[in-house]
Amino acid sequence: MRAADGLLRTLIVDDEEALAKVMQRTLRSRGFESDVAFSGAAARELIDSKEYALALLDVKLPDESGYGLLGELKAKHPDTAVVMISGVDDPELGKAAVEHGAYAYFVKPVGATELYLAVVNAFRRRSMEIDYRANLQRLESLVAERTDQIDRAAKVQAALLPLSPFTGEGFEVAAHFAPAREISGDFYDWYPLDGGRLAVTLGDVMGKGLPAAILMATVRAALRSASGHAASVGQGVEQAAGVMAAALEVNQAYVTLFHSIFDGATGELNYIDAGHGHARLMRSSGGHELLAQRGAPIGLLPDNTLVPGKVVLERGDTLVVFSDGLLDLRPDLATKDVPLPLAARRAPTTQGIVDILAAGSGERDLPDDVTVLALRRT
Repeated sequence: MRAADGLLRTLIVDDEEALAKVMQRTLRSRGFESDVAFSGAAARELIDSKEYALALLDVKLPDESGYGLLGELKAKHPDTAVVMISGVDDPELGKAAVEHGAYAYFVKPVGATELYLAVVNAFRRRSMEIDYRANLQRLESLVAERTDQIDRAAKVQAALLPLSPFTGEGFEVAAHFAPAREISGDFYDWYPLDGGRLAVTLGDVMGKGLPAAILMATVRAALRSASGHAASVGQGVEQAAGVMAAALEVNQAYVTLFHSIFDGATGELNYIDAGHGHARLMRSSGGHELLAQRGAPIGLLPDNTLVPGKVVLERGDTLVVFSDGLLDLRPDLATKDVPLPLAARRAPTTQGIVDILAAGSGERDLPDDVTVLALRRT
């Protein structure tokens, strides 16, 4: 250990002048430079003018208690290691010394080897504590930076989702979204197309957190781009799947997706259910239907054939689509023959439907994202 470099200077505070100078010579012979003070006042002058890595303090000084000097020293210079030395072999004094911040408590006389080991151990512990605090500060800084980035990403993701509810000519659509973490792999989307049609989407990227959120944004952008000029709903999803393929393969991920195009004038809904499966049709007459066509998730199989489906919504009929995170809140919905809750079926608005189904999602820790979407022909 290098000691005579100024960083490991020691202060010896003891009213027994002969003993203090012996300790000083002993340390100097081992490579540790030290200063000596015979009173609390003299020690304060040295502490104010120099920085010490270690202080050896006598418990009983002629002008004050060493404990008072210990507290003042730790307050001014928290990185200074302190070892208390006393002529009284009292366990309570030793306990008090440690409670006040001292590393150790020794009883006089202190032999040369014992003194050397006490100094070496104090320096080592001090070095470890300084490194620990520095590492902790760096870690806290990284966590704060990461938290800030996640918060910003969550705001960006929230801004991507359309405002709910949305009413157009012949339809009303709404959604409820509750992420399990700050950012999510679930998403919903709707946007008008030419001819008075409406594109409606609900997707769930495998996984959680930032990677899933990035893939979610990719899926959403690809679908929006493809849907605008595709000849059919199936063609639009196929084109989007081609854009997503590389990102999904690199991340070994897949997407379950329900994507549809609704015509408010005729009530015709053309859809692709790519491994999603959680879609229910509530008829205004009180009936409950499941959508017939369903395929594999996008990115799961290399040669995935998308099977388009079509259903007609009569006036007052409502399509409800949800992510599998809702099953954690309502496990009864895992049984597809079970109709949606009566309160949801009687809700006068689509926003009321999704809020009823997702009730409680904001009041508990969610194992998975919860997203619910409802489209009603008006």
